[in-house]
Formats: sequence, C-alpha cells, structure tokens
Amino acid sequence: MQTIPHFLRVSILFPILLIFGCNLQSQRPQDSKNSCKAYNFQIWIDPSSNTSPYEAFQHPFEQLNQQFLDLDFTRATVWLKASGKPSNSGERCYIILEWPTLTKAEFFALDESGRSDLRGRAGAILPRSEWAIPWIDYPSFPILGEKEILIRINTRSLMRFPIAIRSETEMREQLDRRVLYTSLYAGFMAAVCLFALFFFFVLRDQIYLLYGGYLFSVAINFSFLYSSAPRILWPEFPFWQTHGLFFTQAIALYFAVAFFREFVDLRMHFPKLDKIAIALLVFAIVSAFGSFISNWNVFFSRIFSVVYLFWIPALLTITVRLLLNNQKHLLIFAITWGTFYSAAFLYILWVTRIVPPFPFFFYALVWFLPFEAIFFAASIYQRYRSIDSTRKRLELEMKAALDRLAEFSVPPPQTSNDSSKKEIGKYRRSKIHNMNVEEILHNIERLFVTEMIYLDEDLSLGSLSHRLGLTPHQLSEICNTHLKTTFPRLLSYYRIQHAMKLLRNFREWNILQVAYESGFKSKAAFNSDFKRFTGITPKQFRLSQFDAF
Repeated sequence: MQTIPHFLRVSILFPILLIFGCNLQSQRPQDSKNSCKAYNFQIWIDPSSNTSPYEAFQHPFEQLNQQFLDLDFTRATVWLKASGKPSNSGERCYIILEWPTLTKAEFFALDESGRSDLRGRAGAILPRSEWAIPWIDYPSFPILGEKEILIRINTRSLMRFPIAIRSETEMREQLDRRVLYTSLYAGFMAAVCLFALFFFFVLRDQIYLLYGGYLFSVAINFSFLYSSAPRILWPEFPFWQTHGLFFTQAIALYFAVAFFREFVDLRMHFPKLDKIAIALLVFAIVSAFGSFISNWNVFFSRIFSVVYLFWIPALLTITVRLLLNNQKHLLIFAITWGTFYSAAFLYILWVTRIVPPFPFFFYALVWFLPFEAIFFAASIYQRYRSIDSTRKRLELEMKAALDRLAEFSVPPPQTSNDSSKKEIGKYRRSKIHNMNVEEILHNIERLFVTEMIYLDEDLSLGSLSHRLGLTPHQLSEICNTHLKTTFPRLLSYYRIQHAMKLLRNFREWNILQVAYESGFKSKAAFNSDFKRFTGITPKQFRLSQFDAF
C-alpha cells in the first residue's frame, strides 16, 4: 500500500494535461470559419407526424434564432429547413445534429420536377453503413449547393443539442482530435480499473472489485455520449447504441451503491438507510434488464433522474455525518465523490431542463471523473490505515484485558486490591465498594474460557451480571476499571477468536454457519465485528488460511 502515494503523484499529472489539452466538442454551434457560414434554419413541429416531405416543404416554418434544439422528449415530428450557400463552392459543408443517441433523422431536397427526394438518413437505430455520412460521429447531412434542405427528426431521445455547420476539413480535424483525446482518456480509465482489479486480487477485498466495476461501467456509459466509440467499436450494432446508455447507467448505479455500502459500512452505522440502499440495488438490476429489452427511453431517463436527485444529496449527507462522527478516513472520499457527484447533480438538472443548456453542465462529469478516480485511491489507502490502527488498538486492549483475567484464573485470597481501589476511585459513585472484585474477575474468566458462555447469542450485560449476582452497572464498571475495555468488546473478541478457529478447521461450513456457531445473531454483525478486530473479512481470512496450505 505504500506505493499508492507515489502512484498518485505520478498519475495526477495525466488528467490535468488531458483536460487542458482535450478539445472536447462543446455544445455550442460552431460554424465554419471559412466557407460554411451563411445558412439559415427554420423549424416546424408537427404533432400529427403524418405530414409528407412535399407537404412539409409547403408548410410555413418559424425562424430558429439559435442553432440549438431544446425540446425535451417529444413524440411529435420535428422538421428543420436549411437554406443558404457556401461562400466557397469548392468546399464541402455538412449540417451536424450533435446528439449521438438521436433515434432517426432523414433529409430531403426537391428535385428538378419539384418532388421531394430522400437524400439520406442517419440515427442510432441504423447501422453506420446506412448513414448518409458514416464517418462523422453524429447524424450529419451534406449541404447541396443552394438547394433548400428539409430534415425530419423522429426520436425517442432527449432533444437538447446544437446544430453545427462545418466544412469537411474542419470536421476531419475535429474527429482526429476527438479520437486522440478520447483514446487517451479511455486508456487512463482502463489503467485505473486494472489498478483496482490488482488490489482486489492482492488484498482480497471486494471493495476494489466494486469500485473497478463502477469505474468501468461509468466509462462505458460516457463512451456513448462523449466519444467516437459507437462509430469505431460497434458501427453495425445499433441495438447496443440504443439500449447501452441506460443499461450502463443502471449498472453504474448498482456498483456505486454497493461500493458506498461497503466503504462507509452502512449496515453498522445506518441500518435503516442500508435497507433503502438494498432496494436501490434491486432497482438497478431490474432497470438494467428492463432497459435492455424495451425502448422506454423517457421512462428510464425520468426515473434515473429522480433516483439520482435523491441519491446524491443522501450520499453526501451520510458521508458528512460520518465525518462529524470522527470517521476521518472518509475526508478524501467526501471531497472527491462529493465533487464528482455535484457535477452529476448538475448533469441531472441539465437533462431535466432545470438549468440552461450550458456546455459546462453537460461535460463537467467527464472532466471530474479522472480526478475522482485518482484521489479515490488515496481515500482507500487512508481507510485501510484507519482500519489497521483500530485493529492494533483493539489488540492491545484485549491483550491487557485477557492478561488481567489470567491473573485470577485461581481464586485469590479474600484480600483487597489497592490497584483495584485506585481504578474504582475514578468512578464518582462507585457501585463496587466492599466487593471481592478479584473473585468476580475469576468467575468471568471461568465463564468465558471454561464454559464458553459467549456462544449464547442471547448473552447480554444484563444476563451475565444476573448470573454473577451483580447489577449491569456494577459489571460495566468492573469491565471499564479493571479490564480496561467494555463488555461488548470483550464479548465480541471471544466470539471472533472462536470463529477464527471454526474458519480454519471447518472449511465446508459457510460464513453464516460460522457466525451462528460463534454466538452472532446475524451475518452482518459478524462481518462488521470480524473486520473491526482483524482488519479483514471472514471470507478473506478463510482464503488466507487456504493459501497457507
């Protein structure tokens, strides 16, 4: 784990250079600087969706003041009319609808006899070989000299995108840069995923596997919106293009929630919220399956937006509460995930059209993810340092308590103990004056070591104190002043020691059986206590024992 800080220092330079060097295509209409400027766009929304291209040419259109469509989801047909001419007749120009998940767009022109003629089509439901311009990432159409062009758009996706006009030279240069920078981005994210996978195999901690899965699914999800992957990797597979966005979004939600549960130990700190998190996991699985077999884009977009609008503030609130509860190892996690999910929150507001269509709201997620990935490694390193520190402290505490109990393995003479009196004096109103504390400690040692009373899952401070002829307050005071620990910690320690023996000797038993046989009422409580005392999970401990043979 000491290599992680060095990894951070080296790799932190990469996303900085990538972001400042990357000329990601912003969501503003960028006209050609040279020859593709003088074009006029008009719009008409046809609610009936039954108008023929010839009739549409005759229909009155409204002026589109900005080359930007901001229509949300709609079942209506959107008609665009473009007119104008390039200043340089030798330069080929294109109209580009900058939205990769646009379902279908067709463009028409009037022939010499005045009839509408289909000149090309493009969209996510079509193989690239059927696109009018297959080498451009977005649905695009060539400008035909001085002829009016009519574009018909029918889509199940959100319509919030710019309409750009670029020359062929500009378009090819932009695509070359896009491929270069997205390839570097993908390579970096793949390296971080491999880094997480490596530590999963080395440390046998599933938290790394969950994080790697989360990072991979987010990266794939981003590839649908921000990269040339659909054109390069699956050009003839439109099914994946139309279903993959929400499928990977659902998978990313699953890994994010599963990782968060494990990382902050939600079961122990907030058991009620943990049940909500489990419900989110089920929802993510159902949504992943549903998005793959249906075309309910509007439904999934809305439901994911609502889930994230509640999930993101809840995540940040829980993390802040744990930080205030002295969980300092969550500080870097709170900063990095807080920043990334704040950008995600802005993106959700952008999708729901609550905020203006500024490019920053759309691209902030991509810019922040590499930093989140790098600094996350530091937060895991800090987490393991905290776990190891707690484990060592508990080891020393338990060793002192057991050594103290060992002193009374033989009943001592009925004499007072000066050191005991000194410890008892720390309590303002001691309840154990005039008691033979040494005999009580001997009885505790006998009950735990000989009778193994800790295997009783209903054993409590009250039941043990009743068996010893004490009040719960008296027994608690004896544990605190003479054993330097608490009763729950002492009980958990004996149970964990017993569980470790079972894990070594009974390989055919599952973890739940070991938990019950060791006095625990639930697997969750067993896992939590085991990791607190040993620094690893029961499964990791068992695997380490197998590796030793």
